[in-house]
Amino acid sequence: MTTRAYRSPRREQAAAETRTAILDAAEKLFAANGYAATTVNEVAVAATVGPNTVYTSVGGKPQLVVALIERASADPLISASLDEIDALTDGAEIIKRLAAGTGATRRSQQRAVAVMLDNLTTDPLITEAAERTAALLRQRLHRTAARLTAVRALRDGTTVARATAILWFYFGFTPWRELRDLGWTWKETERWLAEQAINALINA
Repeated sequence: MTTRAYRSPRREQAAAETRTAILDAAEKLFAANGYAATTVNEVAVAATVGPNTVYTSVGGKPQLVVALIERASADPLISASLDEIDALTDGAEIIKRLAAGTGATRRSQQRAVAVMLDNLTTDPLITEAAERTAALLRQRLHRTAARLTAVRALRDGTTVARATAILWFYFGFTPWRELRDLGWTWKETERWLAEQAINALINA
């Protein structure tokens, strides 16, 4: 007779909560003090766990950043925004919704994104995770470009690939950061990027 592995929902929930506490602590410390200046021991203290728990639950510093990147890229706000875009039929409204959704995600995940962008070349694991996240964002922008094509909103001759590249130019990671660093508000940034993308892509 084969035996089935016992699973304890309570234990799994506790493990998930511990992992969340560790990632929240790491995110705050990396964002505030920098990757190099933050130690695993400091993350453990902030998360009220032992250092060994950090290593067994997530890993060392590179794995912590990778986990933060993956958590940010799975933000539920993203899928909700894409679902709303799929239901729209007006090109300008599609881009405005993309801008609003992207802005909401950037606000929600601004510390994780900052940690990612500041440490792109710090460790190969972080570099690979950032590349995967960028590829995933391009896929999501491709989905929006395909929707613009489906509703015949793009300027004549604009392919889905070109539209995707233009959307990446305006809604990738760096435009938000650069404009915010210049002192723009989130709403100002959202509106300006949407206007520029509409002017570049949508039939008048």
